[in-house]
Amino acid sequence: MTSSTTSPARPDGRAHQSASSDAAAFRSASVSFGPFRLYPAARRVEKGGVLFPLSSRALDILIVLVEHASEIVGHRDLTARVWRNLEVGTGSLRTHIAGLRKALGDGEGGARYIANVAGQGYCFVAPIFRSTPSEPAPSPARADAHDGAAFRMRALPPLLARMVGRDEASRAISRDLIAHRFLSIVGPGGMGKTTVAVAVAHALRGSFADAVCFVDLSALSNPAHVASTVASTLGLTIQAEDALPELRESLRRSRMLLVLDNCEHVMDAAAVLSEEIFRVAPEVHILATSREALRVAGECTYLLPPLEYPSPDARLDAAAAQAFPAVRLFIECAAATGSRFELSDADAPIVASICGRLDGIALAIEFAAGRVGAYGINGIDALLNSRFGLEWPGRRTAPQRHQTLHATLDWSHDLLSESERAVLRRLSIFVGSFTLEAAQAVARAGTVDNDRVVINVGELVAKSVVSSVVGSDRSLRYRLMETTRAYAIEKLDESGELDATAERHAAYFTRLFDAAAGGGIDPHRDDQALELVEHLGNVRAALAWCFGGPADTPRQTSLGVDLAAAAAPVLMQLLLFNEALRWSTAALSMLRDSDRLTAKEMVLQETLAIASMWTRSNGSDLGRAITRGLEIANHLGHPAPKLRWMVGMHIYLLRMGDFAATREVAEALNGLARTSEDASYKVMSDWLRGSSAHFMGDQQAARQYFQDGFGRTGPRKLQLFGLDYRVRALVTFSRVLWLSGCPDRAMEVAREAISEAETFGRPLDVCFSLLYTTSVFLWCGDWTTAQRSFSQLTQHTNWPSLSSFHSTGQALEGELLLNMGEAERGIAMLRAALRSMRDQRQLLFFMRAAGALAGGLIGQGQPGDALAVVNDAIAETEGGPEGTELAELLRLRAEALMRLPDSDPARVKEALMRSLECARRQRALSLELRTATTLARLRAIQGDREDAYRVLDSAHRSFTEGFGTPDIQSAERLLKELAPTAAGHQGRRARRIKTLEVIPAPPEVHAPSQGRPCRDLR
Repeated sequence: MTSSTTSPARPDGRAHQSASSDAAAFRSASVSFGPFRLYPAARRVEKGGVLFPLSSRALDILIVLVEHASEIVGHRDLTARVWRNLEVGTGSLRTHIAGLRKALGDGEGGARYIANVAGQGYCFVAPIFRSTPSEPAPSPARADAHDGAAFRMRALPPLLARMVGRDEASRAISRDLIAHRFLSIVGPGGMGKTTVAVAVAHALRGSFADAVCFVDLSALSNPAHVASTVASTLGLTIQAEDALPELRESLRRSRMLLVLDNCEHVMDAAAVLSEEIFRVAPEVHILATSREALRVAGECTYLLPPLEYPSPDARLDAAAAQAFPAVRLFIECAAATGSRFELSDADAPIVASICGRLDGIALAIEFAAGRVGAYGINGIDALLNSRFGLEWPGRRTAPQRHQTLHATLDWSHDLLSESERAVLRRLSIFVGSFTLEAAQAVARAGTVDNDRVVINVGELVAKSVVSSVVGSDRSLRYRLMETTRAYAIEKLDESGELDATAERHAAYFTRLFDAAAGGGIDPHRDDQALELVEHLGNVRAALAWCFGGPADTPRQTSLGVDLAAAAAPVLMQLLLFNEALRWSTAALSMLRDSDRLTAKEMVLQETLAIASMWTRSNGSDLGRAITRGLEIANHLGHPAPKLRWMVGMHIYLLRMGDFAATREVAEALNGLARTSEDASYKVMSDWLRGSSAHFMGDQQAARQYFQDGFGRTGPRKLQLFGLDYRVRALVTFSRVLWLSGCPDRAMEVAREAISEAETFGRPLDVCFSLLYTTSVFLWCGDWTTAQRSFSQLTQHTNWPSLSSFHSTGQALEGELLLNMGEAERGIAMLRAALRSMRDQRQLLFFMRAAGALAGGLIGQGQPGDALAVVNDAIAETEGGPEGTELAELLRLRAEALMRLPDSDPARVKEALMRSLECARRQRALSLELRTATTLARLRAIQGDREDAYRVLDSAHRSFTEGFGTPDIQSAERLLKELAPTAAGHQGRRARRIKTLEVIPAPPEVHAPSQGRPCRDLR
């Protein structure tokens, strides 16, 4: 037998069915196995030529397994085909399989039919024999059956002129109804079940020779009248008090389609009637609509899904948005009211959001669209935040229960038991999805215990009031649709239980987050953070409640402090800095005395410090938080937090431009490293000492410190104060290498920093590496790479939220514009960047930005303005260490002075000699080359070409790499001009390189990855 494979379940509630000819042949033929013969189309099994009774569900399972005989059918695929995508536990499936095996006699006398493949599914293993498709299958209908058209049935409700987004559902239901005879369309109120049922009834009229009976049960208040209502709709006159027996006999020989609409409020009576008719009238097909399944023999169910709508983060224009049925329905309903609304690209995201917040519920979308003329798109969007939308009226001709959303929800609510109502209103406190454990913790109160919550949640799911979905961990999650939640929270408020329920809600998530991530911001908690992200909506709501009440509610605020501390590590791992800052600030302002100098306060202070560092300026509040955190760490004596706080203090002081103080912190950490068994201490002390030495202008020491740190055995990742510190060290080391005269190696390490951040780091590491390596590429004259890195940075999704980076980014963009020939824009941007850096006390790269601005002004013929900028920047270094940029600023001072009308040669020379001395003292060979080039030009202008050549050649001969960079090429061009002959210059360079090949190699400085060593030839 050639079989088609079972396909996964589709979002519309059915399993995909193969279109292959084999599958069609299977359904039209008969299949024999053992003593049995199966007729799939007729849904009949015979044993030895005699009808063999099987339940409807068992028959469904058998048909699927036989159709795919010798293939493994997975649990999910099997339940999708048999249960039509209703949530079914594996236990229920195992029970039905066991019952089917028992009925077939599987295992008796050596017979084997169904095998369980552990962890995969089930397989039909018995040999099968197929008949030819032309062989007639027995009909279950009685020979004396008559056409249902003999009844005097009322006309079907009219078909809608156009039904949006339900064509596939209608076709699927029609196919299943013909195949299985009894099908219930299940779903929440307003989903469009009646609309689809009417469409199916019209589509199948030809199949039943117009014998279609549509019975609307919504007006019934007494379940005892269900049978008599069906009878009267059929035109039957039944005098007996119980109309079911006579109705059953009247239908026994009839062929027709019976549609029972709105069964939920007369569920028991509708179930009994349907089951009886299905049993005794084999040619009657039954289509029911209900908010829950009837749960009787023979019934198949089709869970009608919401209309498809765009995801919240989708960026759509008008054309793309209209591909979604929910959006199309909104547009058509708005137009039907006479509104001149036309969907524009600007309105598309708003309409998509409205459809999403209404969960794709057709009736809710119709109500909202109907008010576009009164409130506009933005007004509708705003009003959905209130409960006002529940009262928007619908069509005047609609049933009373569909006049407003509130009426629709009242209809469902009134059908619930008292305990189900209590559980529903308490569940409304949840935002988004929740687990059964969470439901028990929050809804358990009074007479409703844990067991009752479990039962009620199950009933609410069955009645389509609560939705269920399988989570990523294969366990069920539950949620209320937004319209239902808005209605239920009204009921919660009216009940007086709102605060008590909110307190249980906040307490539950405090326990949940504290168990997973409490006790500190641990850089290795990424997995737990991602696992908890689904609960963030509930945590936000709980925190808003905790800190939104009066200040004199100690229990509420105490719970808020605990929850803020428990949630902080997760917020930080997800880089939700603004939220982390908001809640940690609120919690610290309400901290209890008993929580001071504890791990809880330390977590909140660290959250405040890190979030402030990356989203705000270097204010005094950041310094206080770090100082306080270090005090707590010292008090508690915990080594890991102390390391983090010392790193945080070092970063803060660097950004403030207090380089001398950073060296004190680094040396203190080095002292602790000597006694600590934690290898991280020694690695970090090396890197921090290297960073301090670099910014204080000692590049030789900086290079050695970084080399030592990279050479030590330690953890691959050191996530401290929001950053992977290995990435940070690579970035700073690349700067050191350029200054030390190794531009090629500097660019190599810069690329390594970016690569490592992208491979192992988090978004903040990626942004940091892209931002600060851009300056290295600019130094090296690699404009293409600099432009690409900066463009990648500004397009990163996290860039807008990292406001503390923006002034540096603005300065780099200005420098890029200067190098691209857009001087006016570049100068304006650099001026703005310098103002922001001063205001925000972001002084780490202030000197670099000032130098770039001065260079741009000189190039534009504004030496006076350039001199003012340089002098102002140099004044920042007075009284402290000279800093990395001082040599370049002094050179630019000389450049500006040379271009003034009343240029003073003595001042120019003094500036250049100071610059040269500073660069040599710092072992900053690249800065020395730049100054030497400027000095050589000056000496040449003054007529001393020999001295000019000597000065520049001395600086140039220190380089063994980077000959393609603009600085070295510029120096070589000048050397060529100054040399007695071009041949002489080339000969000297060749002799120098040849000499280098034979002299002993000096000590090498290796970067973290393999590559050419950078030699200090001085």
